Amino acid sequence: MSKNILVLNAGSSTLKFGLFSVEKNLKLIDSGNFERIGLLDPFLDINGKKIKYSKRINYTQALKIIITKLSIDKDSIKTIGHRVVHGGNKFFKPTLVTKKIWKQISKFNDLAPLHNYANLEVIKSCYSIFPKAKNIAVFDTSFYQKLKPEYYLYAIPYEMYKKFGIRRYGFHGISHQSIARDAAKQLKKPLNKINLITVHLGSGCSIVAIKKGVAIKTSLGFTPLDGLVMGTRSGDLDPSIPLYLQKKLKQSADQIEELLNKKSGLLGLSGFTSDMREILKASSHKVLDYRGKVKFTPEQKKRAKMALNVFITRLRTYITLYASFLDKVEAIVFTGGIGERSPVIRKLSTENINFIGKPKIITIPSDEEKAIAEQVKNIV
Repeated sequence: MSKNILVLNAGSSTLKFGLFSVEKNLKLIDSGNFERIGLLDPFLDINGKKIKYSKRINYTQALKIIITKLSIDKDSIKTIGHRVVHGGNKFFKPTLVTKKIWKQISKFNDLAPLHNYANLEVIKSCYSIFPKAKNIAVFDTSFYQKLKPEYYLYAIPYEMYKKFGIRRYGFHGISHQSIARDAAKQLKKPLNKINLITVHLGSGCSIVAIKKGVAIKTSLGFTPLDGLVMGTRSGDLDPSIPLYLQKKLKQSADQIEELLNKKSGLLGLSGFTSDMREILKASSHKVLDYRGKVKFTPEQKKRAKMALNVFITRLRTYITLYASFLDKVEAIVFTGGIGERSPVIRKLSTENINFIGKPKIITIPSDEEKAIAEQVKNIV
């Protein structure tokens, strides 16, 4: 029986997957995404075919459905690779997840509330569905292990770092690492000889400065809430704002955390959407392959333009800053749903910036599932 690697990449309401053949040099067998998990009108997109469901579906149910749609028998799956967003200050390298390790990782769920819970729920489901398979966690933070202390430490008492591990961890590392490697191939230069700025723009957003193949700065910090404006996440904040809101709104820390993670960003600024396609459309920009809402109120148009300007201004600020840490930038590499599909965003965020040299602006689809499969194969 052939051996295959199943990669599962759980998001806040999605479950992406890729099935790879070990014997055929990780040739892709099946791939897709189960979307709107836990929400109304969920659907499975597998190998380009969309299947709709009428009831809400949880992660375990989604995984069981995916398995029934795969091209191979599930017993041929000997290893399962999982993207795990946050392993705190304990887990960085790909790790075999036993039940003991699962419990240790779960202690860091509060640091990535939109993702870690989903990641671990899927691993837990795999214990019963694939009792003989090995579950390997690949951490989003691993790409940033060579950050220097001056780049990862916060200016709070050093004991807080030593005792609680409070530092900049960085996320989307699997994505940034894979597109940097692919960009070097596209530029026909060794990765350790070039400097890049990689920009991951989706519902979550991040930017990384890469010097000679090594990540030296990243916008995401202690949690995935830091940095750029995102779909529902605020990004950079004056640290006194959450404390001020807690007093004014008379709300708990958990409620303020939910506000900043799920009700801010593009959604909070626009007041009606977290979808950049709708923001662009309401701001009178062309949007590729858009079939959604086309009529907006004057107030929605005004707020959408404001949200877009805040998003672009924050992104331009980071691009300019990161370029200053690199002698020469060979390319600015965009990935993610927004980064790949929106020439408007790429143009607005990079035009009229004084770079040393003229970097190429390129787009590369992020293949996190393949990158995870490669790391899993190397350690099994």
